[in-house]
Amino acid sequence: MSQRYRDTQGFNSQSNDGNNAGSGPQIQLQSRLHSLRSDIQTTSELIEQAVRLCTITGLDLSDIGDTAKVQQVDQTLRSLIDTQQSLALEQRLISQAASSLDSETAESQYSRGYERETRKYAAMDERERYGESVVYREFRQQLWDLKHEGEPMPALFGGEEGEEDQEEEEELVFAGARITYKCPITATWLTDPVTSKKCKHSFSGDAIRALIRGQSGNAACPVVGCAHRITLRDLQQDAILERKVANHLRQLEEQESAATYTMVQ
Repeated sequence: MSQRYRDTQGFNSQSNDGNNAGSGPQIQLQSRLHSLRSDIQTTSELIEQAVRLCTITGLDLSDIGDTAKVQQVDQTLRSLIDTQQSLALEQRLISQAASSLDSETAESQYSRGYERETRKYAAMDERERYGESVVYREFRQQLWDLKHEGEPMPALFGGEEGEEDQEEEEELVFAGARITYKCPITATWLTDPVTSKKCKHSFSGDAIRALIRGQSGNAACPVVGCAHRITLRDLQQDAILERKVANHLRQLEEQESAATYTMVQ
């Protein structure tokens, strides 16, 4: 059983108090579960911030060729993914416990489920744990693109599908989250990019904010075919994308310089 759930078990004795009658124990149970959900949500948000920081740090270290530290960041990211999986498991079990009529049943169901699923996850190999993680594959894809933009990324783990099958799978995994380096509003390179939490489309910060304000704070996503509406609260600063845009522009500049040098020669 997770420490988070164990720390809430003070309501067991309270639930059996003879002074409590009727729906008292059930109300206490639901209150405790609500508190747990809130704690998990807060922790999940902190983990997401750490994941973004890992990606930015990994890109910076890769850019200067510090392979050893990139590997350390990779291991840190894997640990964060493990934590995300644990939090997701707790969230599912808490939702199941919410339907229980008493705290003892809820605790028993939670304990059995947590131990069973934790053992199952521990028995997985690294391909099973991280090979299907969108977070991990995006991280490795961005590291690859930094040095090999436009080239297909090789399999991350032994036993994965062939390159053709892998590309088909990634089309499904990343569908709807394709990244472009130009703003769909201005049709120019992204500046101070932000990404919508709803549809994952990205825009230049000033451009999308102006569009939203001009439509009473609730604008249709300007990407053709997207049915989502966006508010200012849906926008998230995208430092990773900003880093990728800068790298892309630098590569274009280097290519132009090389082409100019060749012509002069």
